[in-house]
Amino acid sequence: MLVALMMVVLLGFAALAVDVGAVYAEKAQLQNGADAAALAIATDCAEGACGSSAATGSQFANSNANDNSSGAVVTFPAATRVRVVTNARDARTGANSFSLMFARALGVQTAQVGATAEATWGSPTSATTLPWTASECVFKKYLSPAQLASLNSTGNFSGDPIPTHVTLRYDTNAPAVGGCVAQNGYQPGGFGWLETNSGCTTDISISAVVTGQPGNHFPTAGACNSVLAHIMDEPALIPLFRTAAQNGNKTKYTLVGFAAFQVTGYKFDGGQQLDPAAPGCNNNCRALQGYFSRFVSLEEGSQATGGLPNYGASVVTLTR
Repeated sequence: MLVALMMVVLLGFAALAVDVGAVYAEKAQLQNGADAAALAIATDCAEGACGSSAATGSQFANSNANDNSSGAVVTFPAATRVRVVTNARDARTGANSFSLMFARALGVQTAQVGATAEATWGSPTSATTLPWTASECVFKKYLSPAQLASLNSTGNFSGDPIPTHVTLRYDTNAPAVGGCVAQNGYQPGGFGWLETNSGCTTDISISAVVTGQPGNHFPTAGACNSVLAHIMDEPALIPLFRTAAQNGNKTKYTLVGFAAFQVTGYKFDGGQQLDPAAPGCNNNCRALQGYFSRFVSLEEGSQATGGLPNYGASVVTLTR
């Protein structure tokens, strides 16, 4: 009798040690699946098409479960927010529950285990970027009429920008881009350098007016030379300015949002790698070459909101 009574106690401890540990492990798998699914769906939405969000949710929930079986429910509580709720699922029976082992001796057969994750996406309000800025007016010149109409009416354009290779010049002989006002001491059609905060980066907040700097080379040449080796690897965030006052190192840029720019060539004092698909850059021309594209950032430190115009750059953030 004593042994029988002790067995109940021992099974209770075994249930705590084994079953509770298994539940925590299952919970971790479900949370990983929910996080991965929320980020994947938000990234799809930020790129312009949410796609089959339910299928994406199930795919990532299942792939993060050791038994490749999990339930996932996807909802959109806001226009730029996705919520994924995952739950344990018995791979043998298909029941939405987690089967226990030793706790069965105490009359507890299964447990309900779940996890929740939310992710948001939107236009960046702040980010750390390379020390440059381009004209919003110039950016709009390379959108299709339908994209421009959508951007002007809703603050967002549909689809990807047309990948027209452009040459953004910042030398004083840069030709004008039709309809864009001359600003920052140069002819419109180019871009400007910004003051750096550290190394070869600038901390950008769209709510702030930022200061420019002159020069025919990448700013802080020593720190930025290493950047040139990788500048064409992927699209980069580039803040867009609407107005610019004064010139030289007194230039003040009023920023309006972030675009994504794929660099395909450049020419600075001290180095060049020109893109033959872009308009020429000869003699004293100083320029960046490339095309506007889409860019989705999952890096920590960037802030996003749904209230700013979307110029092709988006930030995806896990919020829960």
